[in-house]
Amino acid sequence: MRQGRTFFILKAFLHLQFQRAAQGAAEPNEYKSLMKPTAKTTDAYFVATGRSSARTLKAKLYGLGKSPAGDGDRADSAPALPVRVVSTVQKTELVPQIAHVSASECPPINNMGENLESAESETWSSICDEDLGEVELVMTDSGKIKSVMVRRPSAAQTCVIDWINFSVLEDTWFRTAREHLITDDQIIVEASRQLEKIFGFGITSNRGKGMNFYRDSWVLGDDMGFVCFGGQRSTMLITLTGQGCLNAVAGWEKRLYDFLSKTAIRPTISRIDLAHDDLAGAYLSVDWAYQQWWDSCFSFKKGGRPPEIQKVGNWDRPSGKGRTLTIGQRSSSKYCRFYEKGKKEGDKLSLWCRCEIEFKSTNTIIRPDVLLDPSSFFVGAYPCLAKFATVETPARMEVKARAQHITVDDSIAVTKRQYGKYIRVFRALFGDKETLDLITNEDENAFPKRLKPFLSFADTGPAPVHVEPPPYVPSFFHFINTVPSFGLNGEHGFA
Repeated sequence: MRQGRTFFILKAFLHLQFQRAAQGAAEPNEYKSLMKPTAKTTDAYFVATGRSSARTLKAKLYGLGKSPAGDGDRADSAPALPVRVVSTVQKTELVPQIAHVSASECPPINNMGENLESAESETWSSICDEDLGEVELVMTDSGKIKSVMVRRPSAAQTCVIDWINFSVLEDTWFRTAREHLITDDQIIVEASRQLEKIFGFGITSNRGKGMNFYRDSWVLGDDMGFVCFGGQRSTMLITLTGQGCLNAVAGWEKRLYDFLSKTAIRPTISRIDLAHDDLAGAYLSVDWAYQQWWDSCFSFKKGGRPPEIQKVGNWDRPSGKGRTLTIGQRSSSKYCRFYEKGKKEGDKLSLWCRCEIEFKSTNTIIRPDVLLDPSSFFVGAYPCLAKFATVETPARMEVKARAQHITVDDSIAVTKRQYGKYIRVFRALFGDKETLDLITNEDENAFPKRLKPFLSFADTGPAPVHVEPPPYVPSFFHFINTVPSFGLNGEHGFA
């Protein structure tokens, strides 16, 4: 109790001592009796505070004697306590003030932040876009702030669209049909008719289950994508997979852009993938991408934390099955993949490397302009991709032919390795023709799942649902068999 009272008295004395020193006033005589005659002010201060490091630093800054470490000269040369006028402080409102960075004698009166006036605004405006990233912000109808995809000028067709998800209101099909559609089947038929005009294939069959949180889903073309409808605020989701983007009729990007910008009601692109291929591996590889990540070339903000990466496959001792490097998080608005495409298809010696960038509308607005000029958005995604602005990506058919060649060769190798011994014995027993007849599947439309993508085109597969079957005309003999109850010779009232 006595120690606490002594500390309180010393604290009050020191507080008054600070004020008197600032005003140049003399020390009151009535407080001198509180101190020991043989103790100095600094000694009492250190005794009361326990000689902590924080108090020692404070003593050095404000000149309260010498520190116990023996730095007397440094403490004596410390600046004096800044002069504060009590009347001025009392008239000042306690509101956030501009920080006095250049004036050490005028510290801020609180720590509640700062007001950015014209000087600070000029400082921020002087920072180039590369430091913070080229970002354009917009506000959605719901009041959410989102950024717009970054684009850079591109002199070549650097990439192709490899996947796209977009949704429209069901009222869109009322507009195209020019009538009010009542049932879901009518809406699906009208959607199939319009999608065939855009892609070259329509909706073919019902999958019998929901998808992507929608109640029902349908197949688009010959496994070219999906259509989801029902239970999501009267919207329809159309998904065009990589197979659909590869086999759609040429010019589908421009037709889809016109549909979304001129016809569709409340269109939204929720995902789009852009891909670039280096078939020979001349300049693109997963090792190059990893080095770019180390050099902070996947981040616009200098000195910022680089995006997360993940290595998939055997990187320490490559086995020929292919390696993958992912940049970012799959749930974010931008996600990048570098992988050895040729090895993934089955060629262990292939140098074919692919770069895919997946954009989502999580926190980003994906405008329909990406359909007309995907290359500018590809090279603007990361700083390290700007060097590809003059590099042409292979044509779609060239990529499809290369993948088909690799897949067929690997399929033959797998068949020979697993069933080659059986086939050799069967040839010796039955001959070539009979052996093929014995081991060949009887279904003429059966294809291996791995080879089916190379045999599918826009005009293959089942007929779309909007195509009405031809009217059934019974044969003459069938007609004869159904009429005798009425008679053909005048019986039963017929002449």
